[in-house]
Amino acid sequence: MEASGQNERYDSFDEYSSNKDIYERIRSKIGEDYDSFPSSVLDEKKENINFIKSDCLKLRRYLINFNTKENCIERNCCQYMNHLLNTMIRDYYSSDSSIFNIYKTYINHHSNNNIKSLCASEIYYMDQNKYQKTKNLYTAYNLYKIFMSDKYGTRCSKANSCAKAYNNIKTRYPELNDTKFCKALIDFKNVFETNEHISTGKCHSKIENSLSYPDSCNNLLEESNKITSSSGHEVRGLKAQVESGGQPHLPKGDKIEEIPDDNTISSGSLGSALPITLFSSGISVLLILLSLYKFTSFGQWLRLQAQRFNGISEQFDGEQYEIQQHNSEFEERNTEYDGYNITYSSL
Repeated sequence: MEASGQNERYDSFDEYSSNKDIYERIRSKIGEDYDSFPSSVLDEKKENINFIKSDCLKLRRYLINFNTKENCIERNCCQYMNHLLNTMIRDYYSSDSSIFNIYKTYINHHSNNNIKSLCASEIYYMDQNKYQKTKNLYTAYNLYKIFMSDKYGTRCSKANSCAKAYNNIKTRYPELNDTKFCKALIDFKNVFETNEHISTGKCHSKIENSLSYPDSCNNLLEESNKITSSSGHEVRGLKAQVESGGQPHLPKGDKIEEIPDDNTISSGSLGSALPITLFSSGISVLLILLSLYKFTSFGQWLRLQAQRFNGISEQFDGEQYEIQQHNSEFEERNTEYDGYNITYSSL
């Protein structure tokens, strides 16, 4: 069972030191957890059952210390534990990778709901090249950690051993193609060489060789920085265009639809509006003519002509009166309707 581990990174020295301290602290505190271990996760496994249980319980105790996914990610807790489990598989179980199925089944068990979201997807059997490369780096870390603690009174010899372990990486991997590993190497070189006991103190003359990493790392990190810088410039450029009110450059094929101006009238709208306009104009002319007929001398002259030739002045006057009555009634209804409207609106 193997996963790619493409999104993981290597521990820095500080992360390695902190995670190792946590593991060393909890490894002897699992005795009370044995009775609660769910035996079902062992499936049909018969060999090394107690050791496998112990590994699982240590894994659980270790992860409980990180509490949240965010804290675990920040301290890179999964990568350290995954490498440690891989070491156990190789050293104690003859590289039986199927045991990782038990580890994963245990961490995903319903009794571990508080921790299964932390590392369940990041526990996997590492390919030999990546495992050995990580082991070489962590060996250098561990020797430097002993040098810093000076537990055994052999500070300078441990510093020298650390330098040798570090330089062996260049010998074994002269052409590295792992940007994250190169970054870890360079960061640790800076940590080691800025230590005052190594740079200017009593151990300075006892370090046989200065730390040296493969030349290929410089090329990898240079390319990585170019990509990062280019991406940063693109984001900042787009942000500046948006803030200045400019239109961002879009990839070919992408278009921004123009929004029609409110004052723009389409030809279809103009065509439909023309008959209405003509009709309204005709009504207006008719009303003007009626007004001229009724209230001006021209209208009186027309009525006289009608009386003279048709002799129907009385009938015509009656019709005019009837029209006036209808107009008066229409105006009263409109006034009443307006009153209702005013009353309704006031409510």
